[in-house]
Amino acid sequence: MKMKKIICSLMISVLCFMTAISGVSAANTYPTANIDTAVQRAINFYKGRTLESPDEVFAAESLGVEVEDQCDISELLNAFKEVNYNEAKLGDLSKTIITLALTKNDPRSFNNYNLVEILENKVKEDGSIEGSNGTNYDIWVLFALETVSSSKVDIVADKLSTQNNIEGSEGAFWYAGPYTSEDVTGWGIEALTIANKEKYQASITSAIKFLESKKHSDGSYGDLGANADTQGAVIEGLLTYDREGVLNGKYDTQDANIFKVLIDFQKEDGSVEIATYPTFEVMYNSLATTDLTRCVGTYKNGSLFLKAQKDYDAMVNPVKEEPKTEPTTPVEPKKDTTPTQTTTPAQTDKKATAVKTGDDTNVVVYVSLSMMSAGLFLVLKKEYERAH
Repeated sequence: MKMKKIICSLMISVLCFMTAISGVSAANTYPTANIDTAVQRAINFYKGRTLESPDEVFAAESLGVEVEDQCDISELLNAFKEVNYNEAKLGDLSKTIITLALTKNDPRSFNNYNLVEILENKVKEDGSIEGSNGTNYDIWVLFALETVSSSKVDIVADKLSTQNNIEGSEGAFWYAGPYTSEDVTGWGIEALTIANKEKYQASITSAIKFLESKKHSDGSYGDLGANADTQGAVIEGLLTYDREGVLNGKYDTQDANIFKVLIDFQKEDGSVEIATYPTFEVMYNSLATTDLTRCVGTYKNGSLFLKAQKDYDAMVNPVKEEPKTEPTTPVEPKKDTTPTQTTTPAQTDKKATAVKTGDDTNVVVYVSLSMMSAGLFLVLKKEYERAH
């Protein structure tokens, strides 16, 4: 009887341990295959499409679609040429700079305008922006400055990092009022992460705490319930700051995954439909579609604005190809007629390279369980020997 009790107790302990481990690894995760499917739907939706706004360009480019080759942007570029950029609004000026960089057009010399210089001249000594009345404008200015690697990035980011700690902000970034916004807060996290994640950690932490306070039990953000715009903006910011945390369920609720809330808005063709005011007729919404798409594009390829920065740098600092030289005819050395002794070359020590499985946690768990099983066998064997 004593032997049976020992066996039962040890078996129950091992089973409980295995159950606990499997529960931890499965909780609050969303299959990345589902996000990959959403990415492919979005690619199919935008590839070959006529793009009518900077936001649509951002969405397509975030997916890896090179819009100057794979979409029609001629009407959009023509529309850009009709703008007086000396009088353009901050948002339009900033988004145009990013769009031009992504489409391999130099914003320093577009239609006789130096858009970069115009934007930089709006930055004051304290980092505030002329014409801005909310951090939503400041953030898009910062995105544009980051795209062109401007010397004004630090001063603007320094100022922005103080703006979600002013009275009434609750840790959020905001638009005119100030009115706190989950969308703008997601953008702010992304912009400051790109500028200098470590330097602006305190501001980012405050922003994340605000988002946590606004998150509902169903995994959605915002006072008006789940919507693709807000969900996409928030997750995009969190992905840029902490990709592994997002994919491993760090920001999920007990019962819901934040990424699932977003993906559920996407239709089979890659678009998003919402009810429009005042008729509440459900129809295609361009902004909701671009916000969702840019988020899944960020999951797939990283921040769009880092891509814009890379494209701009490649455009203004092209790699020069080395001139080709005609091959010369080598001169054959005189042959050595001295007889030589043939020797067998020494064999090299070939080492096998282990393939990393990508799931070290499970490997450790199974090794641990194997060791426990071996120990259990030895204990039972000794007990058996004592009893007999």
